[in-house]
Order: sequence, then structure tokens, then C-alpha cells
Amino acid sequence: MDAATYEENGTAVPGTAARSDNVHARRIFARIGIYLAGLVLLATGIVLQTASGLGVAALTCFATAAALAANVSLGTMVAATYIIYVGVQAWICRHHFRPKMLLELVFSVVMGVLVNGLTSILAVALSTFLERFLIMCAGLAGTAVGVAMVVGMDIVPNAPDGLVQAIAESVGKRFGSVKVVFDSAHVVASLILSWACLGSLAGFGLTTVISALSLGRIINLVDRLVGRLLHEVAFGPAEAQG
Repeated sequence: MDAATYEENGTAVPGTAARSDNVHARRIFARIGIYLAGLVLLATGIVLQTASGLGVAALTCFATAAALAANVSLGTMVAATYIIYVGVQAWICRHHFRPKMLLELVFSVVMGVLVNGLTSILAVALSTFLERFLIMCAGLAGTAVGVAMVVGMDIVPNAPDGLVQAIAESVGKRFGSVKVVFDSAHVVASLILSWACLGSLAGFGLTTVISALSLGRIINLVDRLVGRLLHEVAFGPAEAQG
């Protein structure tokens, strides 16, 4: 298209195409920025939930149990389990597989590195139950907002959430509703692994239960409150897209 577009009467409107390109570029940068911020928030939320000392997040309870059993870092096991989730997602979506799903493998490694790095940075000494509870709540909020931002930008989803999204689309249910079931099943599997391999319920506590039962609902709430706004910032108004 030329640097000018035309009205119905043929009159040129100088610079319209250029302005359109600038708006498009800003939206791409906004989309990437929201996605990266969501990624950091997600990793921060996971680390804070664990740092609360009230148990690990439902999202990482399996990785935590497996890491303790294998004597490796949490970040390493997060990356390994996320790669497994990508494989399951690829199987579910085998009839409409999208190559960008393979980018979740890169995401898995990045998330593992982030979790390890933030674990060192966010190491805090907590002495009272109130402090632990507040840190846990901050972790839940960060995780919920982070998931909503990452999934909403539709670039490369967090591997477990990519799997949840695939399941939700296949059964026709809301993302957050399926996530509650997924996280709860995740906790049960982790309990079995922890008891079988460690002889204890290592890492399980109040955080694990609350995150399993409520995180999906919190994500639904966040999506209702700010999902449309984030979508308009990244993709433009719905009517403009139509």
C-alpha cells in the first residue's frame, strides 16, 4: 500500500498507512511486553508460594516431589516436567497440531532458569504465620495475573497452561474451571509420588490446597476484570478487529 490511502471520493489521506503501521508496531511491542511481564509474574508467584513455608504451589508440587526424590534443583525438575506436559498437549492436539507448540519446550527451559534465579533473589526470612500467609497470597495473586497475561497474549503458553488450554478446548469448558480439576489431579499424583519415593508428604501444606482449589477461579476473575483491557492494548478494540 502507498503512504497514502483514499477516501470514497478519491481524495488522498496522507500518512494514514504510516500511522496504521505505527499503531500495529506499538501493539506488537505491547503484546510482547505484557507476555514477558506475565512470565516474570508467573515465576515470581511460584517462588513466593514456596517461600511462604506453608507448602508448595499446586502448579509445582509434582516437580517439587520429583526434585526431592531425584536430588536435583526445583528449576531443573520444573523444566523436565514442563517438557512432559508439552508432549501430552501435542498428543491431545495431534489432529490440529500447531508448530508454535514446540516453542513451549524453549519456554520450559526459560521457566526453569527463572525459577532457580528468583528462588535465590526472593529468599526471605519469615517468622510469623501472618507474614507467611501474606506472602502466600501475594504468590497466588502473582501466579493468577501472570497466567492470565501469558495465556491472553497467545504467543507461547506456560507448558502446564498450554495443556490445560488444550483440554479446555477439547471438552468445551472455561480455562479456569478445567485448571481447578487439573491442579487437584496434579496434587493427588504428587501425593502418591511423594509418599512412594520419600515416605512423607514433602512440600504439601496450606498453599498447596488453596492454590489447587482456588487458583483457577482467581484466574477466571482476573480475566473478567482485566482480560478485555489487556486484549485491547495488545490487539486493538474488538470492533476494529471485526
